[in-house]
Amino acid sequence: MRCILIICIAFAMTPFISTAQNRYDVLITEFLADPSPSVGLPESSFIELKNRSSRDVNLRNWKIGNASSPATIKTDFILKADSFLILCPSSSASAYSRFGVALGITGFPSLGNDAGDIILSSDSGRVLHAIHYEKSWFENELKAGGGWSLEMIDPSNPCTAKGNWTASISSTGGTPGKKNSVDEGNPDEQSPGLVRAVTLDSLSLILLFDEPVDSSSSSSTRNYTVSDGIGSPLSALPSQPFFDRVSIHLQNPLNTGKIYTVSTQQILDCSGNEIGPRNECKAGVPEKVKGRDIIFNEVLFNPAPYGYDYIELYNGSSKIINCSGLYLAGKNTDGSLKDPLVLVKEEHAFFPGEYLLLTENPDWVLKNYPMSPPARMLSLSSMPSMPDDMGKIVLLNVSGETLDELDYDHRWHSPLLVNESGVSLERIRAGLPTSLPFNWTSASAASGYGTPGYKNSESSADSILSNFISVESKIFSPDMDGYQDFCFINYQLPSAGYMGSISVYDMYGRMVRKLVNNILWGTSGGFRWDGLDDQQNLLPIGHYVIYVELFMPDGTILKKKMVCVLARR
Repeated sequence: MRCILIICIAFAMTPFISTAQNRYDVLITEFLADPSPSVGLPESSFIELKNRSSRDVNLRNWKIGNASSPATIKTDFILKADSFLILCPSSSASAYSRFGVALGITGFPSLGNDAGDIILSSDSGRVLHAIHYEKSWFENELKAGGGWSLEMIDPSNPCTAKGNWTASISSTGGTPGKKNSVDEGNPDEQSPGLVRAVTLDSLSLILLFDEPVDSSSSSSTRNYTVSDGIGSPLSALPSQPFFDRVSIHLQNPLNTGKIYTVSTQQILDCSGNEIGPRNECKAGVPEKVKGRDIIFNEVLFNPAPYGYDYIELYNGSSKIINCSGLYLAGKNTDGSLKDPLVLVKEEHAFFPGEYLLLTENPDWVLKNYPMSPPARMLSLSSMPSMPDDMGKIVLLNVSGETLDELDYDHRWHSPLLVNESGVSLERIRAGLPTSLPFNWTSASAASGYGTPGYKNSESSADSILSNFISVESKIFSPDMDGYQDFCFINYQLPSAGYMGSISVYDMYGRMVRKLVNNILWGTSGGFRWDGLDDQQNLLPIGHYVIYVELFMPDGTILKKKMVCVLARR
C-alpha cells in the first residue's frame, strides 16, 4: 500500500506531458529571415516558439518550415507550459543560447528574405500554426534590409497576419527566447470575409477567405448555399496549413455559361468573429479563352519615383475565364516575345465585365490609388519591361495564341499634361481596337491620374445612335477632370469601303483642326476631338462645327455637319 502511495505521489508531482496539441496551443511568435547585417543578434536565422497552453509538450518529430522542405526535430525536447524556445541551425545553437533556451536543428529551413511560409506541425501531422509572411510586414525599409526580426504583437490573436506582426524595436534587432519588444493587446475585431471561389470542376469548389477560419463552423455544410437550385454542398472541408480555404463538394453540377452566387453564414474566425456582409462571391465553370475576350484597358508605364508599373485587364466577353492559363509578355522589335510570365499558379476566375490589375506591389497601388479594390489585384513576382516612352506588351493563352496586344506610346497622353510621370493611359472604348491611338488618353486629374481595378475615368459608352454619325457629348470641357473631357464622333456606316475626313470649324467659318484626312473607315467606330487646334493649342470656349465628308469609289457621298460646345469650368 505504501509503494502504491509513493507511486501516486510521484505521478502527481510529474508534469503532464502532452503529445496531442490543439491548434494555436504552440505558436510561431518571432523569426529572423535575413540576419545580415547584424544589429546585435547572431548572423543566423531563428524561429521562436511559444507554448501558450497549460501543458508541457514533447517536440520530438515535430516539423518546422515550408510545406516542401520542413525540418524535423529528431530529439526529445520538453517545451514547458507558458515558455519560449529558440529554433535555429545546429551551428548557431551556442550563440543563441545567450538569449534564451535554444535548440539547434539539422537542416534548419531556409527563410526567404522577401516572403515565405513557416509551418509548425506536430508529430501526428496536425498544423499548430502557419504564417505566410512578406517583407512589407516590416513597414520600415531600413529594418527590412536585414538584421531585424519580425515579432508577433499579440499572441492571443494568432490568426491575423500582417496586422499582428511588425519589426522588432529591441536595440539588438530582436528578442529571441523572451517576451517580444512589441508585445501589447491587439485584439481581432474584424469579421472574416469570403474573397472568391475556385471551380475545380462542375461539382467541386474551393472557397477562399481573407483569414483563417474556425474548423468546426467551416466544416458545417448548412453554412453554405449555392444559388439557382444547387443548394447546400454534400461536404465541406477546411484545408491545412493556413485554414483560409474550404473545399466543398456539391450535390448538383454547375452549368457552363452560368454565373452562380455562393453564400455563407455563421462562419467564424479563430477569434470567434462571425462572417459579416462580405459573405458572398461568384462562381462558375470556366470556358476556353479566345482573342479579344480579354483586353488591355489601362497601363501605368511611367510611375512616380519609387513607384511601380501596372497593367489592367478587362473581361469584355460573356465567359468565365481561368487566369491560370494566361501569360503576359513584352515584345522585341523583331516581334519575338520577351520572358512570358504566367499570371497565377492556381485557379483564379475572371468574370464577365470585371477588371483585373497586374502589378509587383499591390500595397503601393492601394496607398496611391485608395479606390482600388484589393480583390481585383494580382501580385506578380515581376512585370514585363515597360519603357517610359513606348513599348509593346502581349497577353497570350496557354496555347501561345495572342489574346490582345498593346503597342503604347507616351505621345498618346494629353498634350495638356505638364508632367506624364505617375499618369496612366486609359482605354476610352472597349469596343474599338486596342491599337488605335485615339482610343487611349491620360487618366483624369480628378481620379488621381489612374483608376487601377475599376472603370476608367475617361471611358465612353459604346452605343452608336441610329443615324450614321453622331456627336457625344455635345458640350464638353477638356480640363482633365474625368467628366466629358472629349467630343466623340461615333459612326455606324451602311457598308464597308468608305473614305472620309473630319474637319472642325469655329463660328467664323475658319478651319481650326483637321481631325481626319482621307482615311479608310470601318463599318463602325469613332474618333475624338480634344479641344485642341492643329498646333496643339487649346481653343477658346464657344460653339464649333464638326464637318464630316465620306465617299465611296462608286461616287456615293455622305456629308454631315454637327455643332458642339467647348466649355470650361
